[in-house]
Amino acid sequence: MKKNQRVLREILYRTYERGERFMSQTALARECKVSLDLVNQVAARLHGFGAIEKKPMGFRVTNPRKILLYWASTRNLRKDIVYSTYSPDSASEIEAQMPRDAIFTCFSGYRLRFGEVPAHYERVFVYADASEVRQRFPKIEAERMHIFVLRPDPNLARVSEGGAAPLVQIYVDLWQTGGAIADRFIIELEKKFEALTAEALKTLLQTDYV
Repeated sequence: MKKNQRVLREILYRTYERGERFMSQTALARECKVSLDLVNQVAARLHGFGAIEKKPMGFRVTNPRKILLYWASTRNLRKDIVYSTYSPDSASEIEAQMPRDAIFTCFSGYRLRFGEVPAHYERVFVYADASEVRQRFPKIEAERMHIFVLRPDPNLARVSEGGAAPLVQIYVDLWQTGGAIADRFIIELEKKFEALTAEALKTLLQTDYV
């Protein structure tokens, strides 16, 4: 995943899952292990379409949904796929055989985060070492692949939880997969984001920002 998109994820992760609205470019650059110039470029882009408000020591997120949709539409999931194959096993059986340090996204990530799913799914998307997955699931060419291994980035493990990617990563990855089943998952995720945003706004009213 491109470095600028890691910055977008960090902003959205802090907003939705940590309830933060004010952020500094310096802190984001340090956390994402990217240059300050890159973070400033991202911030300028977000300010350009009204998603953040500039402050003396950083910026405040004013419209996280705009940032989420911007990232979802500019992400290129296919470029991060490093291995794909077919397995006759069910999704739950495939998930159980993945490496211990694998991080699930899309449908599997949703299930791990919430314990239930809005629809049956067969495809498994996972951030993992492709060579380890290949040992468990040898290459089989099929019209419809069921297993997709994505290249993890250096910051993913830090913002993941219980073997599942952060909610915003799950959302944009689902958005990129497309299809009716993914749309059902996205609708449910959006409801959860609305609840998280409402909670964050309560915190915002009680906090003084620079």
